Amino acid sequence: MTALVGLNGAGKSTTMRVMTGLIKPTEGSVKVAAGDGERALSAMIETPGLFTGMSVRRNLDIHRVLTGAPAAQIDEIAELVQVQDVMGKRVGTLSQGYRQRVAIGVALLGSPAVLLLDEPTNALDPDAILQLRQLIRRVAERDTAVVVSTHQLRELEGTADALTLIHDGQVLYDGPFDDFVGSPSLRIRAMDDAATGGLAAALEAEGIRADRTPDALRVTTDGSADLLATQIFDIAAQSGVKLVELSHVTPTLEEAFHAAISGASS
Repeated sequence: MTALVGLNGAGKSTTMRVMTGLIKPTEGSVKVAAGDGERALSAMIETPGLFTGMSVRRNLDIHRVLTGAPAAQIDEIAELVQVQDVMGKRVGTLSQGYRQRVAIGVALLGSPAVLLLDEPTNALDPDAILQLRQLIRRVAERDTAVVVSTHQLRELEGTADALTLIHDGQVLYDGPFDDFVGSPSLRIRAMDDAATGGLAAALEAEGIRADRTPDALRVTTDGSADLLATQIFDIAAQSGVKLVELSHVTPTLEEAFHAAISGASS
């Protein structure tokens, strides 16, 4: 499951439309890895394309015929997206969360190799967002590649495996979701600026790089932060520097996102 993220206007929806063939690219190409006889891709772009005056079952049945999916797939899909209890209700009477589930169910008919979802959490309440995240994870675990565009990274934390960040039409990051945030760091503060500078020099002498911030030092680690903290304690004591703060700092998704955007802008 890949999260396609970026600010509004970054090019997420345009990318989705190019991938589905709704827009012809001025350059480049799109390749979908689908098996023989397998439906290549399906998508939910912007608002769900549903017949609101018809029942959920009727919506699924109409699209089943259009995609050539077997009749038995309707109940299977209904169970997957958890709409079994509203199959007889008209789509127009359902909550937005249920409509999104029905729309994803429609998109899954014919077992596409790739499912594209454009801003699927828009206008959903927190409970509906949680249920949608769980649904997306279930779909991905069925060996369907899922690409979800969003500008809300937090909504996909713990759900996405990979992340692609685009800004002004350019790819700024493309890799594992968990690696995007970066390594944890240690924030170190001594009694005053002079002591902080002295500690920075002492750490440098021991091969530990300490970056200066306006009021502290920050040391990034790829290994054990606890072992590094112990080492810093020892170096500070040997240097006669009294520490007033030594804390773990884990960057947030939002911080990593805005750092990447700011770096590209500058």
